[in-house]
Amino acid sequence: MLFISILIITLISMISYKQSIIYARYVIIILITAFTLIAILIILTLITVKQLWYNKYIPFYSKGIIKLSLNFFYPIMIAIGKVINVKKDDIRRIYAELNNRLILVDAYNVDGEDMLIITPHCLQKSFCPYKITHNIYNCKRCGKCDVDKLISLKDKYNIHFRIATGGTLARKIIKDVNPKVIIAIACERDLISGLQDVKSIPVVAIINSRPEGPCMNTNVSIDEVEKAIKHFIKE
Repeated sequence: MLFISILIITLISMISYKQSIIYARYVIIILITAFTLIAILIILTLITVKQLWYNKYIPFYSKGIIKLSLNFFYPIMIAIGKVINVKKDDIRRIYAELNNRLILVDAYNVDGEDMLIITPHCLQKSFCPYKITHNIYNCKRCGKCDVDKLISLKDKYNIHFRIATGGTLARKIIKDVNPKVIIAIACERDLISGLQDVKSIPVVAIINSRPEGPCMNTNVSIDEVEKAIKHFIKE
């Protein structure tokens, strides 16, 4: 959008000078080309989204189109949503859902040790005195939060499970573990930020529930997590 705005301003400036009319024509051609390419991208994106929504086969080039569109249109949709009073989290949920459908449309055959579940520390109860960020087995398995159930999934499928206190630690964990697939659990904002950071690894984004507000005693659907594990893992 910034690029197009600059082109329009340049066009107006050039037209104001008769000697620059030839350059103005070039700018018009560039503008028409840019708008045409964007229109084509929008049409192809809508077609691909429809295929994803009905779980139809997606050719590899369509996957590239939807990935490009997600990154290109996301900031635009956030800006439009602000104007028309659509919540950012609603847009982020759509982004996460499209990402998940794009990832899960493919078949995988991954060993458990090549899979990583990563969650924020707010999944742990705020009153819990045990620090589990660096060692999840400090958890006493009381069952009062979902950490206990995620440890059970880790042991059952032999996968990595880590808890991060923020984006910097999450990136370090991913670098250290070097997984082939990731199941990320977080709020909408943190998930989208993570998806945009991690482009070379398939990531299923699972949005947590926040009955007590943000960053406090959050929950996650264990069934949804296990469903994603079963989709990825080698039987």
